[in-house]
Amino acid sequence: MEQEANESQEIMITEEEWHQAVALFNRAYPYFIDEIERVEAERGKLNDFQLMLAVSRAKERLVILGWNCRKALNAIFDRFVDLYRTSGKEWAEDWAEDTFGSSRIHVQPPDDEQQPDYANPRIHDLRMLIQVKEAELLLLYQELVELQDEEQASRDASWS
Repeated sequence: MEQEANESQEIMITEEEWHQAVALFNRAYPYFIDEIERVEAERGKLNDFQLMLAVSRAKERLVILGWNCRKALNAIFDRFVDLYRTSGKEWAEDWAEDTFGSSRIHVQPPDDEQQPDYANPRIHDLRMLIQVKEAELLLLYQELVELQDEEQASRDASWS
């Protein structure tokens, strides 16, 4: 039943949106890895909150077009974070390289792809606020899923 609920949350995206999400991930990836390494050098392996902050900081450099593209990009980062947690940074980096051709090399996008300077500073503030709230929601969602899994496991155990 839980699997059915997860399947109903899946979204359909176009191939173009998927390619945009992969390109955005590859553009943010070097900054993401740099942030992970910076925090690891100071504190060791990142916890969930630090990982979500690293994702948020990497995505700050991007202009994300469309909701589906944003969800696909978040799914890519979520998979990387899951691999980082369970198998370590090297394994997650290998996955990113093998799957998307991601590289640690910082690629400067052409001038026409640079983030726009907003005449209204409120636009920038709102974008940053959305990214922070998005990271918070991801943590809440993760906690919800973990609690649901625990509850389901205890139900399954009581049926045995």
